[in-house]
Amino acid sequence: MSQQQHATKGRGRSRGRAGPRPAEASASAASAASFDSGSAAAASTSPAAAASSPAPPPGLAGPPGASGFGYRQGAGATGGDSEQLAERMAGLQVGGERGGLQRKLLRYQLANVRPEGVPVSNKRGTSGAPVQVVTNYVALNVKDNWRTYQMAVDFRPMLGAKPLREKLLTDASQVPKPFVYDGGILYTRQPLNPPEGVKFEASIKSWTGEVAIRQVGEVNRNTPQWLHLMNVVLGKAQRYLNMQMVGRNFYYPDQATRLPNYGMEVWPGFEMAVKPTDGPLMLYLDPSNKFIHTNTVLDFMYDMYNRVASNQFHAAAESALVGQIVLTRHNNKTYRIDSIEWDKGVNEHFRWFNKTTRQEEQITFGQYFKQTYDIDLADDKQPLLVSKPRKRDLPPTKGGRREQADNVLLPPEVCYMTGLTDDMRADRNLMRDLATHTRVNPSARCDKMLTFARTMAGNPESRRVLGEFGLEVSPNAVEATARQLQPETVQMSRPIRVDPERADWDNGLKGNGMFQPIDCKNWIFVYFQRDEQAAADFCQKLHRVSQSLGMSFGEPYVLPVMQDRDQFWLKTIQDNINQELDLVFCLLPNNNAHRYNIIKRLCYVDKPVPSQCVLTKTIRNPAKVMSVATKVAIQISCKLGGVAWALSIPIKRTMIIGMDSYHDKRQSRSVQGVVFSLNETFTQYYSYSPIVKGGKAELHNRLDAGFTMALQKFREKNGELPARIILYRDGVGDSMLEQVKNSELVQLKQSLSRIYGDRISSLGFKVIIVKKLVSSRLFRRGGNQLRNPAPGTVLDDVITMPNYVDFFLVSQYVNQGTVTPTHYNIIEDVNDANIRPDQVQQLTYKLCHLYFNWPGTIRVPAPCQYAHRLAYLVGQNLNDNKSEFEPSPQICDRLFFL
Repeated sequence: MSQQQHATKGRGRSRGRAGPRPAEASASAASAASFDSGSAAAASTSPAAAASSPAPPPGLAGPPGASGFGYRQGAGATGGDSEQLAERMAGLQVGGERGGLQRKLLRYQLANVRPEGVPVSNKRGTSGAPVQVVTNYVALNVKDNWRTYQMAVDFRPMLGAKPLREKLLTDASQVPKPFVYDGGILYTRQPLNPPEGVKFEASIKSWTGEVAIRQVGEVNRNTPQWLHLMNVVLGKAQRYLNMQMVGRNFYYPDQATRLPNYGMEVWPGFEMAVKPTDGPLMLYLDPSNKFIHTNTVLDFMYDMYNRVASNQFHAAAESALVGQIVLTRHNNKTYRIDSIEWDKGVNEHFRWFNKTTRQEEQITFGQYFKQTYDIDLADDKQPLLVSKPRKRDLPPTKGGRREQADNVLLPPEVCYMTGLTDDMRADRNLMRDLATHTRVNPSARCDKMLTFARTMAGNPESRRVLGEFGLEVSPNAVEATARQLQPETVQMSRPIRVDPERADWDNGLKGNGMFQPIDCKNWIFVYFQRDEQAAADFCQKLHRVSQSLGMSFGEPYVLPVMQDRDQFWLKTIQDNINQELDLVFCLLPNNNAHRYNIIKRLCYVDKPVPSQCVLTKTIRNPAKVMSVATKVAIQISCKLGGVAWALSIPIKRTMIIGMDSYHDKRQSRSVQGVVFSLNETFTQYYSYSPIVKGGKAELHNRLDAGFTMALQKFREKNGELPARIILYRDGVGDSMLEQVKNSELVQLKQSLSRIYGDRISSLGFKVIIVKKLVSSRLFRRGGNQLRNPAPGTVLDDVITMPNYVDFFLVSQYVNQGTVTPTHYNIIEDVNDANIRPDQVQQLTYKLCHLYFNWPGTIRVPAPCQYAHRLAYLVGQNLNDNKSEFEPSPQICDRLFFL
């Protein structure tokens, strides 16, 4: 049977059983200007082959009364000349063009989240040794006489393709030159004459109509509009460097590195943007890579069909592909796969305007790609991939609503997956080869950055575009003075002075007892009968290492599983688990995700007992088995309530809270992982992980219940409520800051007011947003080379954000590549002025030492990492597509999720 027949076989079973069609969304690049009366709004679709010249095929909104494939007409769609409609569609870009100035400006609008009464100067600390660092920012010089005007442009009827709109404006004598155009707003160095506006007739290709331009004002410096303009100008300058835009960044396809053994290409490129900072106007630059698969999505589907049962093919393909980002090489556009239309194929017809014959005609997907891109679709039975236009990519109408557009339909044969799959990440050889491109050392990274800056500054065309708007890129990196905090002393049975360069104490674990060990006396050891000898050997290793750690293991009740099937594993544990057990230990022969999930669900939901799962292959290396046994023993003790190590933290009567989220988009639900410290060393926690499917009201009610239980646990342990609460909130993007401050925190403070009553006025409450996905980099000078900053390096000036109380902290050591700092932003500070910026920075760094799964510092405070582990465990392992389970409260006063 051929591959085409395989695909046909899989597709044939789905006739009439396709999943629900995604809701129709909107499209068309609306302009910001308007005529004095009326506006012709013609809705259109987002085609698979959106480009500046050919009209795309899928989802074309046909004339009234049209039916069949490709005629799902959106609200507001009108009939009309098909040639004009095709031209409007020629340049629509899903995932590329960003319509609507207000939405664009959100990228450069700093949320108003600064705590009241905290001056800007109060965010800078003084402790630690000064250290000079180089950043991945270069200065962007602006002429003193800089002046730019912004103008609204309207096309009547609407001309949908931005390249066509931009070319028309370039050729029009009425438009002041030079200019840059972002798709809605025109920016020029010269004022419009007359300033009240001009109208003129114009035509381009098959479009003929009227253009209206109206001057709406000047662009003021240091505003979101100004930053947006700077980035538009820089984006235009990049187009002269032989780079192609994929998503939001530019890459060099002609410099791609091919990895034929893995079916991949690595495209080098750069992330680049002007961002508001406490320093001068600066441009951040960071090398970036795009991973492009050389095999198509159709090849991937063929391979999957051969690997899974035919009746499971559809479900397996959707599970693997939905949510993936794909690239169409014929136009270098990226799309997100939202679903698969199994009952549609490339022989479906749609109405298309043929520019050669200037006639409207019926055409199939196969004919369209052959005529337009000279691409022969070999499999005429392949299904179609569906990409829904994102709401943020759709231009607003005058009333503020989004226009509507149909879904993009893509033949899998023209789509190439991007990024790395889970299987690829598990391939050590592949990850090692990719590391040569992704893990660039600081010197090489900085050299690439400065080479690119010099290239942009030296390229005549790029320099011309920048010069037209009074800009000049400096070829030198911006430097700043950071501080390195003092190294910590880890408290175990013998204190360990932490190495200031590596910030780990792995070697100090040998022969060193835990801070507060807990014995494991009554436990069961479950293993596959084939691994009996490995199980016995590992039990002996656990007994040996536990003595040096200050804990002890009783003799386990060993339970061999006779057949390696999920039901046998589950029944063996079910028949022997009880509330008297300290631990369920499972030595698993393979990484079976379903088996792991049902074991965790049994132990954490149905029969709350701590569990520990270890893969057999992990303990088979004689050189590493003692190290593995030591870490497993520490992990088990902590799951039972023990404390592996501690630090001296002088803050008293304080509760530290870590909060993170896990989002399951398939099930439209989220898990909010929250951990609350219960002791003065911030090493014991109460955890809470509500599953939320509703809106803000449900989340507030669940968090209110969690805070109430946690504060009750704190009072039971300490005899009083905490006098201070410090919340580290992870998983919050910049666009969500104001929502968190004005909604989530308001509700939390209401809950605290209810619990504390009259004493709420004396409660100190501080909220710190933790952001790991940052583009800023820091490099430390070491002779003629640049190195990563040492753990404990803090920078709270120059590249920090104006009107924020924020700082960058490098808390972890990396032995490959360039370290990424973590950004901390204090958005709430009530009744807690006694804790100075120095103390907040030091506390944050100390907490990065207290994650018991790693004998070293980590990238975020331990409460954040615990919250992340908790949310992921509940969302990924305890729940499935049919059911929702939360951990039993009986186990939530221990770190069971380690």
